[in-house]
Amino acid sequence: MKRFLIMMVIFIFGLVFLDFSPVFAGDVEDLYKRIEQLEEKVEKQGEKTELLGKVGENITFSGAIELDYSYTDPRDTTVVNSDSTSDLNIGAAELGLEVCFHEYVTGNFILKGEDLDDNDRVFWDEATITIQKEGFPLYFVGGKRGQPFGMFESHLISDTITQDCYEIAKTGATVGFVPGILGLDISATVYRGDTLIEHLDEAEVGAEVVIPDNDDVSSFIANITMEPAEGLLLSAYWDSEPGNDERNETLGGTVHYEFWKVTLDTEYIGATKREKTGGKEYKEFAWFAAAAFQVIDPLEIAVRYGAFNDDIDGDQDGHLENRYSVGASYTLFEKDDFATTLMLEYRKSNYENEAGVTVEDTVNEAFAKLAIEF
Repeated sequence: MKRFLIMMVIFIFGLVFLDFSPVFAGDVEDLYKRIEQLEEKVEKQGEKTELLGKVGENITFSGAIELDYSYTDPRDTTVVNSDSTSDLNIGAAELGLEVCFHEYVTGNFILKGEDLDDNDRVFWDEATITIQKEGFPLYFVGGKRGQPFGMFESHLISDTITQDCYEIAKTGATVGFVPGILGLDISATVYRGDTLIEHLDEAEVGAEVVIPDNDDVSSFIANITMEPAEGLLLSAYWDSEPGNDERNETLGGTVHYEFWKVTLDTEYIGATKREKTGGKEYKEFAWFAAAAFQVIDPLEIAVRYGAFNDDIDGDQDGHLENRYSVGASYTLFEKDDFATTLMLEYRKSNYENEAGVTVEDTVNEAFAKLAIEF
């Protein structure tokens, strides 16, 4: 009897196993498929994570927001006893992106907004492509940027008088040579139009220039920069733009020196050749000298003197003579690449005044800036 019962149990289990084995086999097969799908998803996710990691390594973000306050007295130099004026504005908001596309190719992009309360003007301040191999003496920079004409070193809120008159912010193409000795950098740049002459006219300092009708790629810059000793930087630059009859040529140079806690800067830029106005050639020039002292780690004070010469005999109303500036900057907070800085500046500008004409010849200005940078 026992033997019979055992045989029956074995028989029943055998039937069950035979009946359900296809089901078990199907479940196992589905399980294998699901495992393979999960492995593929994990592998793809890993590839995406690795790709994002590589992209993150090749991209650098930067930016700044500046809150500006300004006070001007008088507001209008052409009106005697004119009242003062003041302004509070987002002076600048920047978002920068540096992308290393290849070990030899880098892209730089800066999106900028200025005076956002007044005009909501947002534009590409810089968009360049740089091709340079480490250790190779030649390089190329193409795109919109401040072209290599002028150094414009400033430790104050306001720009230098040379930058007000001679900055060339234009799309250009630069080929440079760095031989690897004395920090030498020699470059040649081409760009379109008569940007320098237009900028000089828009500066409203009193320059007598003719605005040519030219938009060809026929303007040139030559620049040579070197560092013959530690802390000493020397730079010379020449610009040539087409005129209606003759070319306009401008020459400049900079000396930048750092020692201990002191920074010294001086820059001269002036015309060597100008298209004649009313039969006369006016070779204007501007220059400045500045000093900055790091009192303590977060506090720096700076002074600057700048002058402009219009090369016109006698005095003319509204033509700038000179400017004095004094200011300070204090870093409130700083961590890694982030900094919050408070800056203050007082500036006095003196203008020419024709004899017997009663117009204001002095403008007093105060500036304050709260800036965050990252």
